[in-house]
Amino acid sequence: MKKLVNLLAVVGLCVSLGAKAETGIGVSVGKPFWGLDVAHNGFRMNVSLDDQFGIGANKTFAVSGTPMYFFIGGQYVDRNQHYIALTPGIGAEFRVKPVGFYIDLTPAIYLDELDVELEARAGIKVYF
Repeated sequence: MKKLVNLLAVVGLCVSLGAKAETGIGVSVGKPFWGLDVAHNGFRMNVSLDDQFGIGANKTFAVSGTPMYFFIGGQYVDRNQHYIALTPGIGAEFRVKPVGFYIDLTPAIYLDELDVELEARAGIKVYF
C-alpha cells in the first residue's frame, strides 16, 4: 500500500510539473446548486451562492486533442435529503481566449443515502 501511495505521489508531481499555470474564475448553474466556480491547473472548486450551502471540488483529466475531459471529486450539499456525494463525470469546455464555456454531466453517488442522481452543470469562466 505504501508503494502505491508513493507511486501516485510521484505521478501527481510529474503531471503537475508538466502543466502550465492556468486560473479561471466564473459562475455555474445547474443541479444541485448554482454559484461561484474557481479552477486552477485542473483542480476545480464550486461554492453555492443560492439560499442553501453547497461546496464541491474535483480534479479534471483532459482527453488529448479534444475539448472533452473526465473528472472525479466530491460535494457536500446542505439540502433536505442529500448531503455528501462522490462525483465522477464527463464534460467539455469550449474556449475563446480568455473565456471558457463548459458543461458537465455526472452520476452523483450520494453516500449518506446510497442513492445515484444524474446531475448537470453549465458555466462560464474567465481565465488569466
